[in-house]
Amino acid sequence: MPLGVYAAIFDLDGVLTSTSAWHEQSWADAAERFGLPVSEAALRATRSVPRASSLAALLSHAGVAMDEPTRNAVMTFKNQRYQELIAGLTAADAFPGARDVLETCRKLGLRTAVASASLNAQQVLERLGLIRLVEFVADPRDAAPKPSAEIYGRCCAALNVLPQAAICIEDGAPMIANLRAEGLYTVGVGVEPLGADEQVVTIAAWDVGAAVERLKARGYR
Repeated sequence: MPLGVYAAIFDLDGVLTSTSAWHEQSWADAAERFGLPVSEAALRATRSVPRASSLAALLSHAGVAMDEPTRNAVMTFKNQRYQELIAGLTAADAFPGARDVLETCRKLGLRTAVASASLNAQQVLERLGLIRLVEFVADPRDAAPKPSAEIYGRCCAALNVLPQAAICIEDGAPMIANLRAEGLYTVGVGVEPLGADEQVVTIAAWDVGAAVERLKARGYR
C-alpha cells in the first residue's frame, strides 16, 4: 500500500444525512403488521444497527420469541416499507455541507468511502447525488456488523490505504471507541461528547485539511 495516501471514511446515517426516522417508521410498521409490541425506546435501539440485530433488539425489548421464517418475513416487510419511504429522497436531504466536505476531500487527494450499517447505503447515496464522490461503499455484507471496526478495515483495503492513514467520521460513541482501539483517527459528529480524536457539531464544520495535518503530526506521512 502506498505511503502518503490518505482516506476519509464516512458513516452515512447521522453524518451525511439522516434516515433514522424512515428506519424507525418502517420498523414500527413491520411491528404492527406482525403484532410485535414496540416502544419509542426500542425503536431508538435500531439506529445505525444492521437489520437482523435491530430485530433482535426489538424482540428483546418486547420479551418475545420468534422463529426464523417469521424473522425473515418481518425483515423483508421492513425493507420493502423502507424502500417506499426513501423513494422520495433527493439531494436536498443531504446534510448541509456534506457535498462540500466530500468535494474537498477529493480536491485534496483523499480517497473516499462510506461504511454503513444499512444494506441500502448505495441506493441512498445515489438518491442524494453523492455517489460520484464516493469511491467505495461498504455495508454489512462486506464485514462484521457495526460497532465492529472491521467494516472500516474493509474500506481501507478497497481503497489501498493503510489504516493509520484513514480518517473515520462517525456519530456513534461505541463505533468511535472501537476505531480508536484499533489505532484509527476519528472525527465525531454531534453535540454530545463521543470520545473522538476531534469533534464537530455538524459535518459542515469539519476542516478536512486540518484533520490531515493532525494525522501527519501523529507520525504518518
